[in-house]
Amino acid sequence: MPQDQTIELMKKRYLIIIAFTISRIALAENPIPKQNWQLKTEDTYVTIAISRDRPAIYELRNAKNGWNWIKSLSEMPFPEEVQIGNQSFQPNWKFKNGTIEKSNGVKLTLHFFSTSPNLELESKWEAKSGVGPIENSVAIRNNTVGNITFQNVTVISANIKFTSDSIASLWRFNKGRYLGNKDPRDKPIVTSDKLGANDSITCYLSNDANGASPEGINSHLPFQVLDINSRHGLYIGYEWSFGVFKNKTGADPLTVNYKSYLWDAGSVTKEKGAIFNLPAVFFGAYVGNIDDGTNKMKRWFWNYKITQTLRDNPQEPLIEYCIPGNEGQLTEYYNKYPVTQWGAELGKIDIDWLDGSGADWTKGDFKKYTNWKPDTLKWPKGMTAGDIVHRNGQKLSLYMNFTFEKCDIGTAEGREKEKKALLTRYDFWHFDYWRSDMLLEAKYNYLSHEGLLEILDYMISSRPNFRYEHCGNGGLLKDFTTLQRISVFTNEDSGGPEYHRESFYSCSFMINPVQIKTDIGMNLGPHGEVPNNAGFSPNGGVINDSPEWVNYILRTGFMGANMATNWCVYTSNQIDGVKKHWPLYKTKQRPILRGIKPGDAPADVYHILPIPDGINWDGIEFFNTSLNKGSVLLFKPSEKAPDSKIIRLRGLEQKKIYTLTFEDRKGQDRKISGSELMSNGIEIKEMNGKYASEIIWIN
Repeated sequence: MPQDQTIELMKKRYLIIIAFTISRIALAENPIPKQNWQLKTEDTYVTIAISRDRPAIYELRNAKNGWNWIKSLSEMPFPEEVQIGNQSFQPNWKFKNGTIEKSNGVKLTLHFFSTSPNLELESKWEAKSGVGPIENSVAIRNNTVGNITFQNVTVISANIKFTSDSIASLWRFNKGRYLGNKDPRDKPIVTSDKLGANDSITCYLSNDANGASPEGINSHLPFQVLDINSRHGLYIGYEWSFGVFKNKTGADPLTVNYKSYLWDAGSVTKEKGAIFNLPAVFFGAYVGNIDDGTNKMKRWFWNYKITQTLRDNPQEPLIEYCIPGNEGQLTEYYNKYPVTQWGAELGKIDIDWLDGSGADWTKGDFKKYTNWKPDTLKWPKGMTAGDIVHRNGQKLSLYMNFTFEKCDIGTAEGREKEKKALLTRYDFWHFDYWRSDMLLEAKYNYLSHEGLLEILDYMISSRPNFRYEHCGNGGLLKDFTTLQRISVFTNEDSGGPEYHRESFYSCSFMINPVQIKTDIGMNLGPHGEVPNNAGFSPNGGVINDSPEWVNYILRTGFMGANMATNWCVYTSNQIDGVKKHWPLYKTKQRPILRGIKPGDAPADVYHILPIPDGINWDGIEFFNTSLNKGSVLLFKPSEKAPDSKIIRLRGLEQKKIYTLTFEDRKGQDRKISGSELMSNGIEIKEMNGKYASEIIWIN
């Protein structure tokens, strides 16, 4: 071994020894009780014991470098106050016992009880095989004789002190849920702050479609990262659709108190015998930079949490496109456009099929839309779209907004009504995907979100081929519980490629790209501007139909689940574009994003260029370790940016030689080492003019 490599290896070993020594010294102040339990993934190691009749984390260790994030034990919180009628009670929680299950990892279940009031509580800790975090979930059974109420502010999922070995940067991620209008609170899309002494940072996850949360219409994703100089770090996830996250330091900036709870107002009431599940949390340590850590989390989610049909079916996500919401026009569409031959797979009917939509749905009767009935003038034979689409070798995604007749899915009656409406329409109309939109769950209402999850679980278990496509006001529900049931979701609702890529930049730290669907218009402007409207500037209000623009749009769709719409009328350039790019996505990009067979890993995502701003270069690298293949998507939005740029890749093996194949600029193909690609990078040339784009295939 060369001398410099030997010295480097000795340094690494020395640092590991030092890290273990320091963490053990710190731990000596809080010796671990004799009865304790250890759980470990490839990345993260925890030791759990009982302290004052609560589960306590005594160690949360990075399994790779040995760093222990727990300097002093952290007791996990239980609800300290509940209401029965008008009377308040403080449960007298007592530890009962613990059980271990070993199947594809380790699950620890700690049993607790309260006699006043009569409650049972299970605190479950789970470490799955492979990479990923440790997950904690809490379930409380109401054994009283009546209803019991939990105030949202007392529903605390975690209240933990983490200690780092150097100043930590706290990363937070915005949903990017644009609805065609910008709000100053939408920026920045990604935030990273170095934590100093006595810092306090609060973030919100909101499911309020009207933007009444402290952070407006967007709010943050339920995912944060404490990164230490891109050397190592800790990520923290929270599963529910709404929540509050507080991060505080004291005089010592290295110790950060993380607290997550349900909301500052409101409550949850559970009847006799019912179970109340607190929102689960998970913690994962990593070595490397933030992309290295978040890629490990996304791989864990892919392996154990993501929608099973999506994970196990190499043909998903399907290439989606818009079709008319009118029987005669739909038949004519398929006679005119052989989209199956072009490579399309999933036709989407939007709001225009619904009773009351008329010629202009914006002037229709929105109350009628919730009846989920076809417009009789457009569908004289009833809803036959499923049969028409299937005859043309396609799947159907059918738009049904709000809840059925605006039923309250926070109640048992409303949930049953929604289930029946979905099931009967699925069986008789033969659609494949339910595409929801508008408000499904009441804001900050636990029972309403629980109802949506129950309805989706029912449909998935009752009809194995049922799929759920979430729109919900342009991707309102970007949370871990919903992501476990979604096939794909609308990332943002502006229809512009620039806003989509900006939102993707943030969301792809937390969410596997195969679930992040583009909804962009080839007939719109870069930010969703509508032709002939005052806000439309490109080409003086005329549709940009250049090949460069069409490629730019379609390649934006290569970032995840693929969709680019044109409102059912194709120009010749658009036809040429989709005939090239849809097969290219299916044969090359989709396998990179998700693998080619069950058991393959999803793509690792590397944010190799800055956040898209509509002027300067932006781009994303994908690399699939199961296939040893990857891709780089590059975009140059404006003429103000230079025509060449040096790009440094990530996630490669230094000694391997990689073949780079350019989709357009064939003269720049080359073979080059991973070391050179990651350290010196490569210069991309001839990205001339605006709306320039390129795909580089890595093999």
